[in-house]
Amino acid sequence: MTRTQDPETGLDQAYGQLRQALTQYLQRQLGDAGTAEDLVQDVFIKALKAIREDRPPRDLPAWLYRAARTTLIDHWRTQKQGTDVVPDDLPAGEEDDAVLLHQALASCLRPMTERLPAHYREALLAADFDGQRLKPLAEAEGVSLSAIKSRVSRGRALLREEVLACCHVDMADGWVQDYYPHTHSCRSDRCSGK
Repeated sequence: MTRTQDPETGLDQAYGQLRQALTQYLQRQLGDAGTAEDLVQDVFIKALKAIREDRPPRDLPAWLYRAARTTLIDHWRTQKQGTDVVPDDLPAGEEDDAVLLHQALASCLRPMTERLPAHYREALLAADFDGQRLKPLAEAEGVSLSAIKSRVSRGRALLREEVLACCHVDMADGWVQDYYPHTHSCRSDRCSGK
């Protein structure tokens, strides 16, 4: 959109140029073309509303992708009623998008961990999910510290295999940049704990 261009005309052009890319982006995340198309429509409605409220986005393509990410997170929230996947008090921004992605993927980890063999599962849950120190954990289990370290390490490796079998994950600087399920290899119940 040029500076002298009418914002609604710019939105019409963006719709023609970006609708398909936004739909594909959301479809990768959701694995459902129909829902992705619905969410893209919601994104463009939000953009039109912002323009009509005299708040046109400065960088429309970036705004549309950010709005698509936010709309996706809102969709996930409604699908996971009762599960606090994303905190409500996060400010907007690219760094926060990474936090939201990280948290959305993290919500799948506990159910996946629950399916690990018992001694790996218990060690991993205690150390990584509950924050217990390894030495007291080893004493409580009646095993050596190196045995607990080994169990936690092996549990992490098994969990990583499970996640990567289910999802494509892009990481940078220790943060999830993007992820989406491998629809051909991911059971739909991996994140539900079934």
